Amino acid sequence: MDDTREILQGVRLLNPLGGFDGVVDVAVQRGSVLWIRKASCDPSGLWLLPGLVDMHVHLRTPGYEDAETLETGLRAAVAGGVTRVGMMPNTTPVLDSLSLTQSVKKKGESLGLARIEPIPCVTCGCAGEVCIDLESFANRGITCFSDDGSPVESDKALLDAFHRVACFNGVIIEHPEVTAMAAGGSVNLGRASTETGARGIPESAEYLDVKRCIDILRDSRSGARLHLTHLSSPESVRLVYGAVSEGLKVTCDVTPHHLALDEATVIARGPVAKMNPPLRSEESRKSIVDMIRRGMVTAIASDHAPHTARRKELPLSTAAFGITGLETLLSVTLDILGREAGMRPLNIIRLLTTAPAAILNTALPDIAAGKSLNMILFDPELEWTYSRTFSNSSNSPFFGERLKGRVVRVWFERELYREGEFV
Repeated sequence: MDDTREILQGVRLLNPLGGFDGVVDVAVQRGSVLWIRKASCDPSGLWLLPGLVDMHVHLRTPGYEDAETLETGLRAAVAGGVTRVGMMPNTTPVLDSLSLTQSVKKKGESLGLARIEPIPCVTCGCAGEVCIDLESFANRGITCFSDDGSPVESDKALLDAFHRVACFNGVIIEHPEVTAMAAGGSVNLGRASTETGARGIPESAEYLDVKRCIDILRDSRSGARLHLTHLSSPESVRLVYGAVSEGLKVTCDVTPHHLALDEATVIARGPVAKMNPPLRSEESRKSIVDMIRRGMVTAIASDHAPHTARRKELPLSTAAFGITGLETLLSVTLDILGREAGMRPLNIIRLLTTAPAAILNTALPDIAAGKSLNMILFDPELEWTYSRTFSNSSNSPFFGERLKGRVVRVWFERELYREGEFV
């Protein structure tokens, strides 16, 4: 066991769990935090943050290892400061069996990188019709379920799922989409569809499903938890906020790319900026940013969706949806919410750590004396070009762009990453 003690001097500790924001010295030894004391020197300018929790990640394994393997995906996570990953189930085969889900989790843990929190399907085959044996997963500590990539289309199945997960404080994570309205669409209905000639997807295709799910939850009287993921429409956020106001257990997340980019990006860049839900109007983008400032959004998640170049180099109407996002999650989020919304760094970090952890029913990340190491060192002033990735895929509109703020070191039970390389 390594007995070497290291003291991080003059770091700004941002710890949402305790609400702490101050400059301190932190000593680490033997895989844990030894002590935290008042700073003995001037501020270093570096921030010390808990490991991020990204609750919406596509690791593509099994079935699409040419786009991502567990190792490449988890390396990309660590490089972005993410130490806990919510793994979505739309693999091949999909994660609708306990044995496959446990196997993937075990393989991920054997890599000694970020921790996988598997999110298996709600319904058999992610087909949206008949619920899987949710209770068998809950008995093994797996309590979050999603058919992400598709909504749970059957009202009956969704109602059944709410009643069942309520018994073990589970959560249903819905991909909000009215598939009949979105079918064949590639971009936002509006300027993007007009200028590209591609079929448009209206915001109503998202918020009408948000309304449907909330209505079913209300009618169920189950007390279950519902999470609406990757919201892009201000009306969706308003509906969620209204549900919370009436006492329903509803949460939501937004992606960094929907905060930073609008439909002009897909007009200019084409398939590399094609995603589902699509990039919306500048008016909608600004409204979502303001809603986060006002506390109407629960969490930020990357929706990391790697694809091979072959699948992205097709015409806009046939290219795959999705972009990679693990390595740019923190930089983009801090930039937009700090610069445009004027949010305090501590409140932004909460959206990326304790808030998603609470939704996933997993341990809340913390930096405290005696705690196992789970922290990242971040340089908020460092400017860098996103020109290298640990992912198997590089389908990101931020690839090649200049960004501000970068993760420089990561510890998760031990030091994993330093200055762009794995230790």
